[in-house]
Amino acid sequence: MADNSHEEPTSRLIAKVIRWVDVDGYPYIIEVVFTDANGQQHSIIDKTPLFWFDNDEEPDLDAELPIPAYLDAIILRPNLADGRVRIAIDHRSINDDGYAEFTVTSQQLT
Repeated sequence: MADNSHEEPTSRLIAKVIRWVDVDGYPYIIEVVFTDANGQQHSIIDKTPLFWFDNDEEPDLDAELPIPAYLDAIILRPNLADGRVRIAIDHRSINDDGYAEFTVTSQQLT
């Protein structure tokens, strides 16, 4: 039996697709944004298969933006003040400023 006692709890961070970056080939490239608990917006640009979407289906090119998207996240510190949670994005990309850890509100996680 595998010992999983050291694994961090995981969740999904709620974000939104705001634009198509490259649709000339597949997979398409999109820009996904979310706002942290301090009100700062963060942007991640990557291929559509690396994000989660409602109904587990990638968005159509004619979809009206913004649309919901979700990023895998590891919960680092779940019980910060004011309902905040420290997370690490479980994603090969990082945000536009080079960070992979963020403080968000618990309502931003599924």
